[in-house]
Amino acid sequence: MRAHGTRRITLLTWPFRSPLTAPAWLLLRLYLAQVWLQFGISKIRGGWLDGDGLHGLLDAVAAGQTPAPFPFYARVAGLLVDTGLHRVLSVGMPLAEVAVGLAFFTGLLLVPAAIVATLLNVNLLLSGVASIHFDGRIIALQVLLLLAWRVAGHLGLGTLVRRRWHPGPDGNPLPGTG
Repeated sequence: MRAHGTRRITLLTWPFRSPLTAPAWLLLRLYLAQVWLQFGISKIRGGWLDGDGLHGLLDAVAAGQTPAPFPFYARVAGLLVDTGLHRVLSVGMPLAEVAVGLAFFTGLLLVPAAIVATLLNVNLLLSGVASIHFDGRIIALQVLLLLAWRVAGHLGLGTLVRRRWHPGPDGNPLPGTG
């Protein structure tokens, strides 16, 4: 009976631990990279780096014109506008989105990128400016990517960087170079 339970756990964890699943995680990473690069680049093209991209949005949240599930988000949005921090966020948000997209695309720093991406999505959902139908799915995919941190970056630059910085037991940075 115990062996059967252990097998079940192994089958449940297999997609998150087996290098054989790396191609599937690569496809997911490329999809998420495309989404985040599209978000960030469209904001950059829309003039967010000038510092006023978030002003109108935060004004709408502060005025209660968005379906924010928590009323304190309106006060936070008003505080961000009043202190001028919306300018900093208007520059930081598209740059963070592009950085997340590049991390997903290359396979470098996947865990920090997935955490930042999830926090950005959750914040937008809670402020009432995002859709649970789209952003909820993106959050779920990013959580899956976090669960697969062991193998999600096997096909990407992350593996090359890890091999370079963490050489094998023989001291060679890459297999077959000794």
